[in-house]
Amino acid sequence: MDHPLEPIEPLPLRLEPRALSPSVALVVPVFNEEHVVRMTYDRIAEVMDGLQLHWSLTFVNDGSRDETIAALEQLYDHDPRVSYVALSRNFGHQAALSAGLDHCDGDVVITMDADLQHPPELIPSLLDAWREGYDVVHTRKLSTDGLSPTRSLTTRIAYRLVRSVSAVNIIPQASDYRLLDRDAVEALKRLPERGRLYRGLAPWIGYRQAVVPFVADERQAGSSQYGLRQLGQLFTRSFFDFSHAPLYVGLVVAAASIAICFLYLAFVLVAYLLGKATPSGFLSLMFAIGFLISVNLFFLGIVGVYVARIYDEVRGRPTYLVSRIRRRATLS
Repeated sequence: MDHPLEPIEPLPLRLEPRALSPSVALVVPVFNEEHVVRMTYDRIAEVMDGLQLHWSLTFVNDGSRDETIAALEQLYDHDPRVSYVALSRNFGHQAALSAGLDHCDGDVVITMDADLQHPPELIPSLLDAWREGYDVVHTRKLSTDGLSPTRSLTTRIAYRLVRSVSAVNIIPQASDYRLLDRDAVEALKRLPERGRLYRGLAPWIGYRQAVVPFVADERQAGSSQYGLRQLGQLFTRSFFDFSHAPLYVGLVVAAASIAICFLYLAFVLVAYLLGKATPSGFLSLMFAIGFLISVNLFFLGIVGVYVARIYDEVRGRPTYLVSRIRRRATLS
């Protein structure tokens, strides 16, 4: 490995080295990736063929609007190890990952992006960690070639904020490039959540986990589908899905507001008893009312976010819908 393996402690069980030659299933979500799909396949095939393992590659077309589906069909006809799942519309990256996990076979599953910022050449390191006995092997970006300093700084700050309040050990600079043992895959599939964030769920399930650091390559073709809006949504989901801290902050702020009001009341009473001129009440009254109303509205909004998430889960809509599946029955 180019970078040392980082175990996530404590390990629930001691490591038991595996001397197996596993079947490997790779899951790659794609959205408007017509220019890079073939390159991704070529790089993955070169690496996997060199490992001399049984492997399969499942692309998940997440409602692409370009010619991605035609490129996937060509790969399906070209290589019997390639299959694809076409979703009925764009459901989002995490839903596409769910579809891939539901429609792949293999002793080991590796999820990765299609833009080649997740270098396939790292796969042997992930498999080495699995052979050491780890069930879940995450990856962590040390840096990203071509990423602006502003974007890099924003991402680091967001991860620190989420980690400071999260009940789950969300890995800093984590990515959806990870290896999952079959037992870990089945554990994730059993989780009832419909709105999924695997950067939080994968650490949550436990098992023996480790992290492999890597330097992310520059995107090979096309343009990134992850703008600031998508990043904001990602970190908002991380914040609310794995933390109750905003609700507890509401209690703290409410208690502080009440304390301030009582302190002000005590100040006015003391001034009155000492015969001092009491301050004009209109301005202070308006400030107190405006402050308390603002606090109430702010935390009503936070409660509303949690209620909306509960509503999404309760109504039970599926995480994704499939319009076409092109796959062969067995690995070759």
